[in-house]
Amino acid sequence: MVTVVRTEDLSSQRWRNGGGSTFELWRAADDTSRISLADIETEGPFSSFPGRRRLLTLVHGPVLGLVVDGAEVVIESGRPFAFDGAAQVVASLPEGSVRVLNVMVETGAVEAEVIEPYVTVLELGRTSVLPLAEDQSALVMQGRAVAEGVEAPASSLVVGPAEVSGRCTLAVITLQRV
Repeated sequence: MVTVVRTEDLSSQRWRNGGGSTFELWRAADDTSRISLADIETEGPFSSFPGRRRLLTLVHGPVLGLVVDGAEVVIESGRPFAFDGAAQVVASLPEGSVRVLNVMVETGAVEAEVIEPYVTVLELGRTSVLPLAEDQSALVMQGRAVAEGVEAPASSLVVGPAEVSGRCTLAVITLQRV
């Protein structure tokens, strides 16, 4: 049985600093990794997560500015950006609020197995089929996917193993145990 997690079926959790909210899509049973969608609504600091690595991928909105330990970074749609969870991070929203895919892993517990750390963004055509392994999930960024007969609209997470088809843009997340 395939697992499809839809944000419309979840409650969002407000951030402690009031700057946004999070939909937790998946969490490992041992709490070593988590996949969520975060709506960043106001500029300001991120919470610190010592002992974790983080990866953000902009899924909705034009651009996200970050200052990570004093270095300025511009995050564009579909381009994953990894950083240490203990880093001092301040967000800016030069063109308005955004939604990001947020992958957090315990340092040393999970290892990336893809070209971009943890996440690869790709597009499926009408006849494409993407097999997801047990250590993979796919966030539907745009369009509609079908996972073994189950509809997965935009902002849904398909948890592997599964076969995904449909005309859509996916962020494929790979988490492999060390």
